Amino acid sequence: MKHTILITNDDGIDAPGIDAIIRGLNDAGYPIIVCAPDRERSASTMHLTLHKSLKLRRRNDLEKIYSSVGSNAELYIFDVSGYPADCVMVALEGGLPSGIPKPSLCVSGINRGPNMSVDILHSGTIGAARQAGTCGLPAISTSLASFDVERTEDFAVAVEPTLELVRRVCKIIPIEAKNIGRPEGTKIKSSGVNNENLLRNSIINGDIFLNLNVPINWGGEYSSTHLGGRWYRDAMNAFQVNENEWTIKLGSLYIVDEEIKNGDSHRVKIGEASVSTLGTWPQGHPLSISDEVLQSTINELGIPSWLVID
Repeated sequence: MKHTILITNDDGIDAPGIDAIIRGLNDAGYPIIVCAPDRERSASTMHLTLHKSLKLRRRNDLEKIYSSVGSNAELYIFDVSGYPADCVMVALEGGLPSGIPKPSLCVSGINRGPNMSVDILHSGTIGAARQAGTCGLPAISTSLASFDVERTEDFAVAVEPTLELVRRVCKIIPIEAKNIGRPEGTKIKSSGVNNENLLRNSIINGDIFLNLNVPINWGGEYSSTHLGGRWYRDAMNAFQVNENEWTIKLGSLYIVDEEIKNGDSHRVKIGEASVSTLGTWPQGHPLSISDEVLQSTINELGIPSWLVID
């Protein structure tokens, strides 16, 4: 019996990146629940839609397309007139129709463009994975670190490393997620006999999540990383319309990636797939994982050692 995967993103239900990972996970035989925004919602962080209703649609049209070319595994597809974190809440807090199975793991992506360094403060892809973690569900965010991609085929390079992380995480987590909704609150606090055991229990409880970034020229190597130094320079353009009005456009003329040892953006720049272990909770929260433990996930072996189960 395989783990059931909840898929979401911030590029929207029709984006080629989510299409690529749906096909990849479906081909691998995983039961899938897709609950994604009905349009692009990039840079939305953990935005929640409050004080107004959301629209949920079952996408039978997409279910038929994927079912005709993939495995016979269960497949349910929905879109939501909200944001990535909304989609996770809908999927995990009772918003889906009865009879839809509970997921074992959330995969957010595959995102168009990197989610490294400072990006994680703005990313809806990261926001969805973190929302899943706060709800007690193990999660992975995954991105192809290029904006110069338009077709499903362009995302193929990121599918295999994403599947590799899914396979490794599924060796650790139970098929039936035990902490969805966090029924015991802070009484279920991750612990372990050593750091690796603590991190495995933390992914089970949703107190950490994985952030994968794959370079478009990936050659097969992984690097366990921490957040690097990535700086957007000249990110503001202002155009005066009249004496009291301006048009402001956010963007960036160029990006600086610092050569920080084991920094995610630097490792991706040299062609390695970056695998970062990120804490779900801010420091100071009673369920947060210490910086010392997160630092222990960095090694020179590629995949973080706590994910390696012989």
